[in-house]
Amino acid sequence: MDKETRRQGDKGTRGRGDTERESSPCTVRPTRADEPFLLAADVDGTLVGDEEGEALLKALVRCYSSSLYLALITGRAWQSVMELVEGGRLPHPDYICGSVGTELVACHDPDNALGLKYAARVSAGWDIETIYALGEGDGIRRQEFLAGQPRFQAGFDWDGQAETLAAFRSRLAHLDGYHVVASYGMYVDVLPTPLGKGNVVRFLQQELGLDPERVVVAGDSGNDREMFDTGFKGIAPANALEELEAAARRPWHYHSPLPAGRGVIDGLCHFGFVACAFPLSNGAPW
Repeated sequence: MDKETRRQGDKGTRGRGDTERESSPCTVRPTRADEPFLLAADVDGTLVGDEEGEALLKALVRCYSSSLYLALITGRAWQSVMELVEGGRLPHPDYICGSVGTELVACHDPDNALGLKYAARVSAGWDIETIYALGEGDGIRRQEFLAGQPRFQAGFDWDGQAETLAAFRSRLAHLDGYHVVASYGMYVDVLPTPLGKGNVVRFLQQELGLDPERVVVAGDSGNDREMFDTGFKGIAPANALEELEAAARRPWHYHSPLPAGRGVIDGLCHFGFVACAFPLSNGAPW
């Protein structure tokens, strides 16, 4: 979920200190350590928001980094994601794809060759200012991004009414090379056709040469829907919004009874990517 953080950044610090979090035991392990898998997951409400789940994920990545690729696919700017990593909320990822899947950063490559290759898929005709000029209308207004305007994400505030969204789509109908993502009943994003949360997961799977069966996505809101439309296995935690739950109903999707990070770990167990040394606690409701 990126509703309250995609424009602003970190929600604050956790109650426990970094030392305690880093010392969490490795109670989750890959079932096939010699065959890495890709976990492509949203951040807020999916990986972040549940202390036990955050600790389990950090321990998994710390102990078995060679057995998995972690890609954080989020509405946040990538710099905001790094604040969470450096603050101890998230493990160090292999990839960050921010701004609703439009900006890819390969964290272990200072030249970011893969990110440049991903961005090069966008047509030279992409014109974000034209989209803003045409898109504004009744119930839909241009958003201001505190971290600066993303290159490939035209973001709008939306009043949540179906008729205003229909009128918005109509105003853009003569343009080519874009798709529209609506979420939370309050945001609308316009992205280049080759980019987005689902497309970046497909791109990473192909670039990493992974069998599609070794890819799993996780998310909790409407702007994660495209990841669940890829055909890869998908995990929706207990706190997933109805706008995603309605889309994530295929046989290869799993709805966990556990929230956020614990739900993701539970989903990884369900699909056989990892095994847990003990049952995950149900804890307090979301």
